[in-house]
Amino acid sequence: MSDRDNDYGTRLLRGGRRIATALRPSHPSRGENLTLEKNALSSIFRFLEQPLDLYFLIIISFILSSAAFGGYYLLVVVHTPELFFVPNSFNKDLISECKTLLRPYHPTFWCFNRHLMLVVMLFREFRSKEYKYDSIEQIRMKDGGITGLAWSGITNIKPKDKTPIVVIFHTIAGDEQDVKNTVGYITNILKWTAVVCIRRGHGSLPLAKPQINTMGSTSDLKKQLDYIHKKFPNAPLFGVGISAGSGLLARYLGEAGLKSKFAAAVAISPAYDIEKAFHRIHPMYSKIMGQRLIDYFLKRHYDSLSQLKGFSEVMNTKTMGEFQDRLHHISGYKSKEEYYQNSNPIHVAANIKTPLLILNSEDDPICVYMNVMENLHWLTNLQHSILVKTKRGSHVAYFEGASARSWSDLVLGEYFQAILKQKGMMKAKKKISK
Repeated sequence: MSDRDNDYGTRLLRGGRRIATALRPSHPSRGENLTLEKNALSSIFRFLEQPLDLYFLIIISFILSSAAFGGYYLLVVVHTPELFFVPNSFNKDLISECKTLLRPYHPTFWCFNRHLMLVVMLFREFRSKEYKYDSIEQIRMKDGGITGLAWSGITNIKPKDKTPIVVIFHTIAGDEQDVKNTVGYITNILKWTAVVCIRRGHGSLPLAKPQINTMGSTSDLKKQLDYIHKKFPNAPLFGVGISAGSGLLARYLGEAGLKSKFAAAVAISPAYDIEKAFHRIHPMYSKIMGQRLIDYFLKRHYDSLSQLKGFSEVMNTKTMGEFQDRLHHISGYKSKEEYYQNSNPIHVAANIKTPLLILNSEDDPICVYMNVMENLHWLTNLQHSILVKTKRGSHVAYFEGASARSWSDLVLGEYFQAILKQKGMMKAKKKISK
């Protein structure tokens, strides 16, 4: 053994004796001293014999995996949205005001997967408290059916005020509660008024007439909009359609053309041609949603609907596409063809004149990207429409940042404010010209 080894052993022995001295009682016996010294030396040698290479490998692996994940996130996940629009001055001016569309979109790093985003969104909705609306009104249609309007942000609004009103269209089996986050953003951040158009048979509304259309009815919507406009005649109206709600919004805009009551609108995760789109939903979600529709509409309103022709056929459906294809009798139509002709937004979408911002994600498992690609030929010809395509965002979720806040809410807020600004400038120019 070398002098160096002897010196190292001596230092260890002295260190062990110091530890033993510190640990021994005030009046230890010689036997106790020896035992403490041996235990201290054993502890030191055991520590020095640990496989330090293993700790080193764990640390290095963590650093490398974190770097790899960060690189993948920054290079692949983070991206700037792609915009499709007619390059006129109207659209260019709007886009220049929408800063969120011009910067990279950072999907939430811990749930940027499309399925995980949906899970997080549904979990949040399940855990969140019920949103307290200022009032929920029921509106009776001419045929006896009942629709609803859920108001938020009208407590201090007077009938002649010009505070903008955002009219929101909920999802296919939803109500005023499933759009509460967007409602909260509009009333708390924008300080505007929000009103949710509740369709027949949704939420707590009674099904006064045995008839259900998952896509809603534009004739019902026109009555709702007339009521809103009569209540606040000076307020500019904006529309927001979410998922299936965007189908009803687009159908109305196409039918109304230049007579639309909306100053502008936003469609989030639309499906376009619903006759095709509902058959393209991810198989897992198609089955889940098909059963959801059976539970939500047919079982909840069994007493009202069970005697209708075609009820049993709809009850026996297994997928979302099958449910929609068999719904025509319950919706008041004689055939599937007649149902789609009067409910499918694709048949009138090319006639949309209202400024429209459309959000679609490539990874949407419900309103799949193929739907978008098939309709680009007419979308890019709408003079006042802008299609925003993202790589991530899943269906409706569009989470951003570590806290998973809504990116789509920021976008619609900026877009509507840009519309107001542009319309104000146009009015000012007209006054100057006079």
